[in-house]
Amino acid sequence: MYAGGVHAKIVIVLHGSRDSEYVDSVRHFAERVGVLYAFVSLSRPSVNEAEGDVYIPLFIGYGKDYERAVSITGFETPPPVLRWPRIKDFLISLGPGLYVFHGDPDPRFLEDTNRLGLRDIAFLKIKPTLRDYMSSRCPGKVIPVVLTHGVIYREILRTVNELCPGTEVVRPLFELETFISYFREKMSWLVRNTRPVR
Repeated sequence: MYAGGVHAKIVIVLHGSRDSEYVDSVRHFAERVGVLYAFVSLSRPSVNEAEGDVYIPLFIGYGKDYERAVSITGFETPPPVLRWPRIKDFLISLGPGLYVFHGDPDPRFLEDTNRLGLRDIAFLKIKPTLRDYMSSRCPGKVIPVVLTHGVIYREILRTVNELCPGTEVVRPLFELETFISYFREKMSWLVRNTRPVR
């Protein structure tokens, strides 16, 4: 991969899952954007099995999974996805709709979701929850702000289909052509700003 002005073997690092849809989603995305991939746990290849020049922990927001990936890889991205350039514009382009996030109640994660200034947001597990929101009203579209197919995406889909069966649910970010283009545009910036932490 040629990025950041140099040839570099870039490895995106994600949490991992035993779910085959999750692993397939990561593999297809990595092939599309021309990078390698590895997982912190539960899936292969592990970080130790992937040889690269730059390891990019790829997480939506701050939390224990992001911190663990930074610790294991020894690399820190500029920040997680919610702090990338023009991410608010990108997310708005997927709407209007209800934006659904999944993550820890890490103050930085909550601050970042609030900073986006999106009109309607909910969380899968923390307040305000997707279930609470959809128990009182059905949006025309739900936009899961998750990277991959798998357990989390399916839980969002099940909740929406149960409470608001007519609501459209957007595919995960890794499967959207617009996110693939956005990621490619940001690749040089990511590589330039990813740094070793030890």
